[in-house]
Amino acid sequence: MNSFAEKGYVIVKNAIRKSIINNLQSTILENCGNSLKINNAKKKYEFFSNYTLNNRKSEFDFCKSIYESFLYKNLIDEILLEKKIFNVLTNILGNDLSFDCENSNLALNVPLKKTKKNYFFKNWHQEIWSGSSPSSVQLWTPIFQKNNIKGQIELIEESHKWGHVPHSNRKPITLPSKYKSKKLHLNYGDIIIFSTLLMHRSVETDNPRLALTEIVKNFKWKNDTYENNKNWKIFSYSEITKIERFLGNHYLSPFRILDIKTDFSGILKK
Repeated sequence: MNSFAEKGYVIVKNAIRKSIINNLQSTILENCGNSLKINNAKKKYEFFSNYTLNNRKSEFDFCKSIYESFLYKNLIDEILLEKKIFNVLTNILGNDLSFDCENSNLALNVPLKKTKKNYFFKNWHQEIWSGSSPSSVQLWTPIFQKNNIKGQIELIEESHKWGHVPHSNRKPITLPSKYKSKKLHLNYGDIIIFSTLLMHRSVETDNPRLALTEIVKNFKWKNDTYENNKNWKIFSYSEITKIERFLGNHYLSPFRILDIKTDFSGILKK
């Protein structure tokens, strides 16, 4: 956990079970029009790659329909509740957790030579530029990729300590002359959890790649950021919040829900 405070991120290896990855990939292939069950990993990727390279939908619309299927099947909840991931999230944010379920939190990157405009290919940026709170965290994990050598994301370590970097037209106006960057090489099941202040960018890929991104926040922490204009799905409650929900009203009175006959005479005499 010291890594998150010092470097601005935590990488969790083997955090997502293979069965969940398979469900994610099968859901994607279903949205690509494949009704057959493909078990071979190489053939799965080949089908996904061929479809995305010839897909006539916009990248945004393509990802939106897939993400909606993920939500319908509660696959995002399953990922966030994975033991290793949940432990990191609760250590950073506490147990009152929700995720952004409004946006299409999938990033499709195809080779730049194959498209005139890659919607999800982004230069150096911070998530707070898009309205995320500094108190939230960003998650990123690959779902479909040919390999993990080229084409994921690059980050600047400790850039979360810079605060809000001035920017224009979705690019930083200036960066320090010296900084240390790191390119990710995550396998299926690995995930990075990082600060919304951490500077990062897309790395050009030779083959189509699809990744899941997600913003998670503590819904009890009040803020005045653009996040208030989004929809959030709660997937974890703290013990205190569970008690509040059990009592059922803002006065936290148990007498509203207990079906008992109470004699208040002794209390009134006191």
